[in-house]
Amino acid sequence: MTDALPLLAAYDIATDPVIAALIEEAAADPEVIGLVLTGSRAIGAVTSESDYDGVFVVTDAAYARYEATQQHPLRGATVQPAISTDDLWHEPLAALAPDRVVVWDLPAWAESRVLYDRTGETTAAIDALRRMLPDHAQTAIAASYDGYLNGLYRSLKSWRRGNTLGGRLESAGTVDSLLHLLFALEEHWRPFSSRLPYHLAELAPQGWQPNEVADRLLDLIGTGDPYRQQAFAQRVIALLRERGFHHVYESWNGQIDQALAWPFPTHSGEEVVSYG
Repeated sequence: MTDALPLLAAYDIATDPVIAALIEEAAADPEVIGLVLTGSRAIGAVTSESDYDGVFVVTDAAYARYEATQQHPLRGATVQPAISTDDLWHEPLAALAPDRVVVWDLPAWAESRVLYDRTGETTAAIDALRRMLPDHAQTAIAASYDGYLNGLYRSLKSWRRGNTLGGRLESAGTVDSLLHLLFALEEHWRPFSSRLPYHLAELAPQGWQPNEVADRLLDLIGTGDPYRQQAFAQRVIALLRERGFHHVYESWNGQIDQALAWPFPTHSGEEVVSYG
């Protein structure tokens, strides 16, 4: 059961008159060097409530003038059918440098779509934001893996002590570290949770079955069942060993080994079952 809005199966960005009008507007202004679409439309996940989230990339000089005068050109005001101009904004090209973009914006840039590029610079800038650099990914994997193991250990320890609330909360808390970990293994940024279903296929190289990751995430959030956590952790540990990160597991000096062998009392009056 879901309360998600249905996707518009017939949507085609190539025939969208609003997109065409925005591209025309960008091309007509010599200070605009690129137009980037972000949000749900950029990945084709369009519903009846989808906005037009567009970034007009302008020259650094033009942006400096806008800021100095506090007068940014109003974009999309004459587009028909009418759209909200609140979702259209400016960025200078310099703001798209990897060392300038704030971390929480990276998932948006990673799934964005370049609609217009006058000089080729916008495409190059966006391409540099789509994936983690290898060194960054290595650091992120190690940190996220340690965070996942920490939450796993705390959850299992809570269950062992009969602390259902603590066990479930710590289990739910492992999800963010787990997602950062799995996507970093592919040098991808962790997507926004609202668009996670459209990105889980990117984890296919890790050997997960269709819907398996989504099902496990729902279980971690919904029940935090300790036996299923133990079984799933074994899968994660095997994957990280294969990818060369077993040293993170070993840094726990046997504590995770012990936790994965703990038995637990039956909770909530139901039999606890594991899965393979």
